[in-house]
Amino acid sequence: MTLFHWVWRSKPILAGLCLFVQASGLGGLSANKSEESSLRPLQFTIDFVGMHTLSPTRHWPDIKFGSIRPAGTSWGALEPAKGQFDWHSLDTWVAQSQIHHVQLDYVFVNTPQWASTRPNETCIGKKLGCAAPPNLDDLTAFVTALVTRYRGKISSYELWNEPNASGFWTGSPQQMVELAAHIYPLIKSIDPSATVTTPAVSSTGWPLSHEVWLDQYLAAGGGRFADAIAWHGYAGRNDRPSLPPEELAEQILALRKVLAKHSLARMPIWNTEGGWGKDAQLPDQNAQAAFIAKWYLINFTSGIARAYWYQWDNSDWGTLWRDGSGITPAGKAAQQVISWLEGTSAATPCRPLAGSQVWECDLQKGAKLYRVVWSSSGESTFSNVASIVSITTLDGSRIAADHRPITVTSEPMLLEYSETK
Repeated sequence: MTLFHWVWRSKPILAGLCLFVQASGLGGLSANKSEESSLRPLQFTIDFVGMHTLSPTRHWPDIKFGSIRPAGTSWGALEPAKGQFDWHSLDTWVAQSQIHHVQLDYVFVNTPQWASTRPNETCIGKKLGCAAPPNLDDLTAFVTALVTRYRGKISSYELWNEPNASGFWTGSPQQMVELAAHIYPLIKSIDPSATVTTPAVSSTGWPLSHEVWLDQYLAAGGGRFADAIAWHGYAGRNDRPSLPPEELAEQILALRKVLAKHSLARMPIWNTEGGWGKDAQLPDQNAQAAFIAKWYLINFTSGIARAYWYQWDNSDWGTLWRDGSGITPAGKAAQQVISWLEGTSAATPCRPLAGSQVWECDLQKGAKLYRVVWSSSGESTFSNVASIVSITTLDGSRIAADHRPITVTSEPMLLEYSETK
């Protein structure tokens, strides 16, 4: 399995995108020199689109996606007593992932109470999960049983969930490296084709930020025990209103600075969980639809290898589907933006025009050139329209361009250009 959904593309594609930028007459399009030197043209594949759902059998997501992160399959759930395994839940997830031809990303989390250094420590309302096991033989037995049973069926393993959040891990980054040093070679010895990611730091983590925790983890040698960096890119902050999705671009830059510091700038990043957070933090459904479109666009064009939305059928968090009413406007927007991305490549990240509220993302599909635009605040006017032949809105409506200035709102729209590479 390839670790990258982003690949080196031919020089003509990059040249075509550069000529498009120059011919359009739009200022502020090029990334700065440091960005240009570190980015490569990216090629979209469906593996990039990841999803979370509450159950593998309740309602399978009605969008195209390539990978899924299961729920209810923690170590504590699968081995409730020492040596007594209950594989039913994970068996179901694996079976459904194979039926629907998607890859499955297993997450290590929640040390069972019987195996914990601090068995009476309360984590996420339960007495399990936060502390490391005192006996690595217990961990060895679980990992061996897990990977042996699902060899070739689980494609990737995430070493822990949100270790910078005290509700999931109360040990130190250095202690987590000790676990990683044990788990990584064990997985590889049983299933060499499996991808292993770092523990997934959360942008909403506390007491340590995702940059600080990851910096300490990599300083302790954690980068040696991973094939990819895992991270949770949220714009939500506890119970406060959700931050703009454009903040995601800043989070990604901050992560890349940490990786560069530890000579890991080329290691792929997986955003294995993210979104706007609780629905109450972003209650307007039109705003939700705009958010998810920007979220996938910014992740993809910034070189994130996978982006998993949280959560398809959760009634309170990032809801894309509801009992009784079905798919939400945000779910439909996800369908639309994925259709925009299919078959495209991107040479530069989504970015704001200099001195403007307009954000834009340049895409290329074969010989055709496209640009997605939106306004980060209120309405803006997009005037360089001479080469635009059509405009597609987030609801899928497509109209012919009339070469008049375009009013840009918070909802992304796809502009098709007459230039070819």
